[in-house]
Amino acid sequence: MKLHITSLKTFVLLLITSVFGIAQDRFEPQKSKPGNIIIDGLFGDEEWTQAVQVDLDYEINPGNNLEPSRKTTGYITYTDTDLYVSFYAYANPENVRASIRPRDDRNFWSDDLVFIRLDTYADARNNYILAVSPLGSQYDVRAINAVSAEERYDGSFNVDFESAGTITSDGYSIEMRIPFANLPFPSGTDQLWHFNLFRQYFQNRTRIEVGSQSYDRDNSCEVCQTTDELVLKDIVIEKRRELLPYVAANLTGKRPEAKAAFEYDDFSPKVGLGINLDLNKNTALEVTFNPDFSQVEADITQIDINSSYALEYPERRPFFNRGADIVNFSDGAFYSRAINNPLVASKLLSQGKKARVYFLTAVDQDSPYLIAGEDRSYFGEGGQSFVNVFRYQKLVNKNIRLGMLTTNRFYKNGGYGNLMGTDGWLLLSKNWRFTYEFFANFNKEPVAEWIDSDDVVLDKTVRLDGEEFSGTAMRYQLYYNTEHWKSSLTYRSAAPHYQSNVGFVVKNNRRWTTLVQKYQNFINKKALQFFSVGYKTDLQYTSQKEFKTLSIDGILELRTLFNTYLNYTYDWDAFKLYLNREYKNLGIHQIMIRSSPSESFSVFMNIEVGKDIAYNEDIPDIGKQFNAYISPSFQLNNKFNVKPSIQFARLKKLNENAYYFNGSISRLTLRYQFDNSFSLRLVSEYNDFTERFFVQPLLQWNPNPSTVFYIGGNQNSIEDYNSEYRSPFRIDETQFFLKFQYLIGL
Repeated sequence: MKLHITSLKTFVLLLITSVFGIAQDRFEPQKSKPGNIIIDGLFGDEEWTQAVQVDLDYEINPGNNLEPSRKTTGYITYTDTDLYVSFYAYANPENVRASIRPRDDRNFWSDDLVFIRLDTYADARNNYILAVSPLGSQYDVRAINAVSAEERYDGSFNVDFESAGTITSDGYSIEMRIPFANLPFPSGTDQLWHFNLFRQYFQNRTRIEVGSQSYDRDNSCEVCQTTDELVLKDIVIEKRRELLPYVAANLTGKRPEAKAAFEYDDFSPKVGLGINLDLNKNTALEVTFNPDFSQVEADITQIDINSSYALEYPERRPFFNRGADIVNFSDGAFYSRAINNPLVASKLLSQGKKARVYFLTAVDQDSPYLIAGEDRSYFGEGGQSFVNVFRYQKLVNKNIRLGMLTTNRFYKNGGYGNLMGTDGWLLLSKNWRFTYEFFANFNKEPVAEWIDSDDVVLDKTVRLDGEEFSGTAMRYQLYYNTEHWKSSLTYRSAAPHYQSNVGFVVKNNRRWTTLVQKYQNFINKKALQFFSVGYKTDLQYTSQKEFKTLSIDGILELRTLFNTYLNYTYDWDAFKLYLNREYKNLGIHQIMIRSSPSESFSVFMNIEVGKDIAYNEDIPDIGKQFNAYISPSFQLNNKFNVKPSIQFARLKKLNENAYYFNGSISRLTLRYQFDNSFSLRLVSEYNDFTERFFVQPLLQWNPNPSTVFYIGGNQNSIEDYNSEYRSPFRIDETQFFLKFQYLIGL
């Protein structure tokens, strides 16, 4: 009888959802007195007497709005200045996955966790997701309405909030305090936000997701489904006035020749200041003087030995990450890492109810210069430049957004790059979406020796000799989504002289037409929870109507035992034209596996086998390719993590026992997390292609996104000295550094 009642409940919920749209509830918590709630992870009924209760009644993955097997209850209240959220998650404490992790750790989602989604403007422009694990570790991310998961989630987003968690005898409890001052929302002391609550747990090594709202798999807009209403009355609008001073220093040394003693440069201290001012609740001004944008953790080295184009790396600098979703474009019109080493920079960010504005200026001391080409890109390190970026977006309604962008770069010794354009996002229905981008550039090259090349792109030289040129780029996409079908049709073009001097454009003189079709099914069985099959067809021509590429991909995805996701793609290039040479019938098998069978072990693996072109040879030819990236992660206890990885890349000649290239990059990361903000980390890497080794120890204290103290170093070998040694595992260059940056609220 219980089964019949559960099935009837599910049927009624689905019927209501399908007839009336997304289910919506209204919650009006009472205001609590300041100091009543202590964020210690110990849930007490007397603390939360003014809170409203929010039950998480829907299993949304892998089940489709089923009744969850584990009970979860949320509570929400607030004071004049803060939002308070708590969760009580029932479970066998022995089955709770939990480790102490640094903020925004990549392995965070291998643990049990809870999170709140906030749509503070109630218009689906984005969702702010604040997640906490059972031991109080934090992860925050911004979700936007995008097609792919890679575009949808912006992990660089940060909110300074307080959290604590405790594992109890029958599960775990979480408490969160979220200052209103640290969230963007419309002006006014009375607020109506959209929200929902989520929990993730693991049952029989299967990831289970439950929520306080049902989820419509037919709806292509994920963030549009955060619709429960949260009413907050008579709150206090506090303006942030923050100073962010820092002091940093480094000491570097180098062997002048192999086996010689180190010679050290002068001790190099550095100071700088950041200023954050809320002009009003919707508009903030940030200014940074002499910023230290050095990265604490080295980027994972990408193998570029067979790439004819420059490689893109993610942005990690907080100054540029704030507001990044406003200047996110599909084809690289803006790329914040194109601003490399600013002496001074300012940013005005306004997020109103009907419009958004982003205005960035910077004096960049070392300006990267990137030239796109038909078959390869060209890169040089430039001198000082002045940069402007202005972005305006009009939010017509929940379904229509229109915007414009201008970027300018003026080089100190002459030359400039200007770009302007428009874009739009239209939700035609819950299943159909249309987006477009159009940009035009107007450039004059500096006269400089930053790029050494005699190549010619149509009628213009690659060498920087003061030529003037212009170009355009456009992108149109129609996207369709239901529970079982996903389809998209995309047209893109980039003229021969299209370039973005404050962006990342590496290919031009192309016209692409891409068709993607995929069938998917949520089986929800133990051995097969989900699968999809599909294809992607890509047809390319040059702007001169010369046939460039015909590529067809077959794609299979599935989720199976041991919390494992698998993707298999057969990438078949039926025809490819590269440097005026024709290549046919190139096929590559690609297998990607991501698995987290337990809290102590997870693994990511990507393997490619087939035929590819040796792009960087004087006469490019076809070879047998084998590429692999394998990265397991071992959580030895709730504080100590070991993460090795290895990348292989090999291209063997077809008719002889020789290689165009053959090598690997090995990396090992050890991290001991004393608590959620204090850690000791050691990264080491050996690059077989360059026969170079480095090791990077780091002691770090990071109690919030802005305050940080670290001390560490970089120790490297030098490739030029390899002939003098039998082993590259040595130190020829050394650097010791420290930094203390502290957020001061005024």
